[in-house]
Amino acid sequence: MASYITNINLNRSTHGTSSLDADGNGTLGFSSNPVINKTKAGTYCFLASGTFGSGRTLTLQHKVGGAFVTIGPDTVLTAPGGSVFTSTQTELQLVVSGGSGDGNDDLYVVISPLN
Repeated sequence: MASYITNINLNRSTHGTSSLDADGNGTLGFSSNPVINKTKAGTYCFLASGTFGSGRTLTLQHKVGGAFVTIGPDTVLTAPGGSVFTSTQTELQLVVSGGSGDGNDDLYVVISPLN
C-alpha cells in the first residue's frame, strides 16, 4: 500500500529543494523535489512549523478540473500552524511564495491523513 504521508523540509541549505528559486519561492507537486505524493480522497491535516521568513506564505491547493485552486483560507499559512481539510481530489500542490532572501527558511511541512 502506498504511503499518503508527506513530510517536507523546506530548508534549501539542508534539503536542496530544486523546485524553489533562490528566494525560496515556487511550487512543490508530483514532479518536484521534494515530491508531494498523490493522495486518496479524505480528511487530512496540513501542518507547518519552523521559522517563516519575512513575507513567506505556504498555500495548499488541490486540482479541480485542469487547475489547482486553494483548498480554503485555513490552508494558507504565514506562520507556524495548521488546519484540517477534506478533499475529494487526489492531487495536491504546495505553493511557497512571498519570500525574499536566500530561501533558507527553516520550515517543516506535514500533510497526513486523519482517517
